[in-house]
Amino acid sequence: MRRRNIVFIMSFLELYTNCALCPRQCGIDRLRGEKGYCRGGIDAEVALTMLHRWEEPCISGTDPARGSGAIFFARCTLGCVYCQNYAISRPDGPGQGTFETVDADRLAAMMLGLQERGAYNINLVTPTHFMPVIAQGVLLARKRGLTLPIVYNTSGFERRDIIRQLEGIVDVFLTDMKYDSNAIALRYSATSAYRATAWAALRTMFRITGAGLSFDDNGMLRRGVIVRHLVLPGRAFDAVNIIKKLYSRFGDNVIYSLMNQYTPLPEGNPRLSNFSELLSPVSPDEYARAVAALESFAPAHAYIQEGGTISDSFIPQF
Repeated sequence: MRRRNIVFIMSFLELYTNCALCPRQCGIDRLRGEKGYCRGGIDAEVALTMLHRWEEPCISGTDPARGSGAIFFARCTLGCVYCQNYAISRPDGPGQGTFETVDADRLAAMMLGLQERGAYNINLVTPTHFMPVIAQGVLLARKRGLTLPIVYNTSGFERRDIIRQLEGIVDVFLTDMKYDSNAIALRYSATSAYRATAWAALRTMFRITGAGLSFDDNGMLRRGVIVRHLVLPGRAFDAVNIIKKLYSRFGDNVIYSLMNQYTPLPEGNPRLSNFSELLSPVSPDEYARAVAALESFAPAHAYIQEGGTISDSFIPQF
């Protein structure tokens, strides 16, 4: 398996010269300093590392002294207009210029540091555009004593060929399924290819993790797939359709996470003011409709968010 990983890493590095790490496939040469949609370079850019206590319970746990070992990477390949991490995800975000540029050795040290602090896992948040150096970092960290599961925390906008090459590197996929409408994906995320791309990537994730779920004695996920859907204002019917399709295809073999934490923050995201339908939170009735659809299938593993339908407490302070 180790030799296989080395081969895969070399193929990742080659993608930097004609960058096709994400479905946008910009084709630019990042080794020569060219910039594509994500504006990323060769080394990773890290905005924050933390023990994240607000992920799903099987990722973050319940011990207030522990949490998921999150590494938040700057920039993004999708760029949703409503992004709640806008400060770090877009080139014009207010967090630009505050990132730490790190190589594989430094990433390995970050992962080992999170393990020492009591992390349950290493949670790679928005990793796609830096996967060559991240993959190297994971293998270096394992060589130096990392034993934690690796969580690939993604928007779902992934090339299945790239996901396929993560076998042996990633243990848990924590992926979004954002849209059931190509028109809405184009309006909010500047791509009409999201739906087909995300479903193809999800099927590949499912195959890589062994088409099932594996937990440790404390109920923490060691291997498997979590599928998130963030309910957006006025789009409860999208949530219902996505839940139906997910259950028909994967049944009880994935974890469902239905989120109501959409928080309009136009003061921190100037683009949001151009989308009036996104300036209000999700109504309780909208979220209840989505929850009812999920509960109608009685999935073995599912999470919903209780309480109010708007909160910035889930957004880290970058």
